[in-house]
Amino acid sequence: MHELETPITKGRIAVEMIDDEATKAILIRAFERMNELINELASLERVASKSFEPTFEYLILDEIVEYAQELLMNTQNSLEIDIEPMVLTTDKKLLALAIKNLIDNGFKYGKENYVRLQTNNGNIEILSKGDRLEYDLSYYTEPFSQAEKRSAGFGLGLYIVNNIVKKLGYELTYEYRDAYSVFVIITSLVPLLSNSMDF
Repeated sequence: MHELETPITKGRIAVEMIDDEATKAILIRAFERMNELINELASLERVASKSFEPTFEYLILDEIVEYAQELLMNTQNSLEIDIEPMVLTTDKKLLALAIKNLIDNGFKYGKENYVRLQTNNGNIEILSKGDRLEYDLSYYTEPFSQAEKRSAGFGLGLYIVNNIVKKLGYELTYEYRDAYSVFVIITSLVPLLSNSMDF
């Protein structure tokens, strides 16, 4: 991955010298996608490592969602957030990355420019309008799944999310509800009682 970074950077610089704007735009996007793949592979390598252990902290869910929003690159989309006050013991960066990837998937594969993040019975749900998944969730949590390779992604998004969720001791499930694809992170979340702790 590190060996790929130098030629990609050089190629990205060289593209700026092309006069044809249409060709330039295509090549710029190609180099951007290469960088995205490298970043996804780096995340995958880190999370999938047997020696890797999450850094658990006692956190409010709002903090994690706020961090996930900072990771989102496209702020043009419409994200609705409706979460209950919750506390959990988890790795902030990892759970935020999982939530961010599920939101990204919702925007990428959904039929509307809208994703909803909500809590439901102590679980985290990400909803986007679209068709029901063609295969079982287990198909999409394998690396480089064919369906994702044929579309806009590299087939690593849900694989990374699933690995993160497992590392945190949670479970990733999928439901199709009222024309919405719903990805659920089943957690051990506990409602935050107003006087139960001081922050």
